[in-house]
Amino acid sequence: MTAANHDYTFPIKITKGTDRFFIQFLTIPQLTASGEIYAEAEYYAYRVLADHLLALKTQPAKIEALTGTSAEQTVDDQSFLSLIIVPQNLDPHKMQAQFVIPHDTPEHAHNEINKITRLINEEPQ
Repeated sequence: MTAANHDYTFPIKITKGTDRFFIQFLTIPQLTASGEIYAEAEYYAYRVLADHLLALKTQPAKIEALTGTSAEQTVDDQSFLSLIIVPQNLDPHKMQAQFVIPHDTPEHAHNEINKITRLINEEPQ
């Protein structure tokens, strides 16, 4: 049986500022990204992450050491957590983000979903 290929997972914290979104890579603190709208910030996060990882392409153990599936990070009314899923080929065009939703209570999960929706909504508030 051959070993299954798996994706890499990188936790991030997204914070909405007054005029842009800021992304912190929680396991790679020297990396950041930002954009005026959420989709732009996410795109730049993929590019920044790909540039960093491509330098390590021949060293998968080093890439694996930078991954994580959860982060002990606090959020407030202007921030939320997400995971960037990176394919083994490190292609930024194939990366995906998944929001981190709490699993402790349904009410907490609904509140976090509503907050994320409010923050990434491109309509004026």
